[in-house]
Amino acid sequence: MSGKARTYRSLYCYPWDVLSAGQHRQHLQRLGMNGVTLAVSYHAGKFLRPHAGATPRVIFPEDGVVYFEPDSSLYGELRPIAHSDPAMRRVLPELVADGQLAVHAWTVLLHNSRLGALHPQYTARNVFGDGYVYSLCPMHDAVFAYAVNLSRDIAAQGVHSLVLETPGWLPYAHGYHHEFAQLRSNVWLDTMLGLCFCDACMAAGRQHGLDMDSLRSSIAASVDLYLQAPVDATPAQAQAWLQADLLAQPALAEWLLLRQRRVTALVGAIRAAIPPQVELAVIATVQRPTASNWLEGMDLPALARVADWIEIPFYEADAAAVASDAWDCRRRLGGSAQIRAILRPGPPDLADGAQLSSALTRLAQLGIRELGFYNFGLLRPDRLEALAAALRALPDEPASLA
Repeated sequence: MSGKARTYRSLYCYPWDVLSAGQHRQHLQRLGMNGVTLAVSYHAGKFLRPHAGATPRVIFPEDGVVYFEPDSSLYGELRPIAHSDPAMRRVLPELVADGQLAVHAWTVLLHNSRLGALHPQYTARNVFGDGYVYSLCPMHDAVFAYAVNLSRDIAAQGVHSLVLETPGWLPYAHGYHHEFAQLRSNVWLDTMLGLCFCDACMAAGRQHGLDMDSLRSSIAASVDLYLQAPVDATPAQAQAWLQADLLAQPALAEWLLLRQRRVTALVGAIRAAIPPQVELAVIATVQRPTASNWLEGMDLPALARVADWIEIPFYEADAAAVASDAWDCRRRLGGSAQIRAILRPGPPDLADGAQLSSALTRLAQLGIRELGFYNFGLLRPDRLEALAAALRALPDEPASLA
């Protein structure tokens, strides 16, 4: 693992916000940041921008593109698509050349609807065979190679670290645009619909001695029965159903472990492919709480063995919930030395200065002092100022939390 230097204080940013902000670097430094976590590979979205002079106010970024000039010689069948505007592609090299902020490359790997639409044979497929266009399946060798090559390409841009998002499977409850259902979601249903049974996954399971056809047919029958039943499981019931199914179907539990091993192997291959001086961080989950990240194929202790950092979104409404999730993550990792925290210092999280200050203090008491914040272009100016004030008030050496 590479050596760790100054304490991480970084603000997540989109290239379009850097372009329109003016004096962006000075602004971040005044807020107490020594780094910028810049989106260099990103997906579609719809973003409301509160900053004065932001144009457009509501932006729909290009879907599934990269914000730099990719080296086409590195790639095989799957290859990145560069943003159509050269100015967007210049943000990364200009920030690197400036050298005043550590540039952390926010790299969305397998959440890519554009590549999924172009290559549907490589997308995750549910128990009924339906493809999820937004989720490339890492069990495919071509997808695995794409993720490694993209990471190698980005690491060569002079960045301080790679921050990998979605190296595994996207959960079913993804927030895809115009996502409709007229029945209530629950953790049991979302888990069953989020499992991938594409050809590559079926082959991998069989190779490890699992009866994948029986597993798929059993889960499909259960989901089909539930979809037609005149009942709605409560959250507690759905959680208990999931636990009972994991005990009743050892093949399901083994399949989930196999998925975790695949994601860990992918992150390990990325670590081996990039220069040792470029640190590697893995965003632990896109869900709450963090312990549910096994649904995406994530294994915190295993990932910590192959990456430098585990970057965890503690996206909670109050400081107490932040602290409890952080405590559990520290427990699973055997300490806080490799944890980077991400907080949202504005709605829907930590919407007042007292909660933000309390969350920062409680994280520090748990030994978590490497901090990232989301997101420069989405936060009102007063929330950014509250963040700066909270960082200034953070004690240097807080007492340990019992």
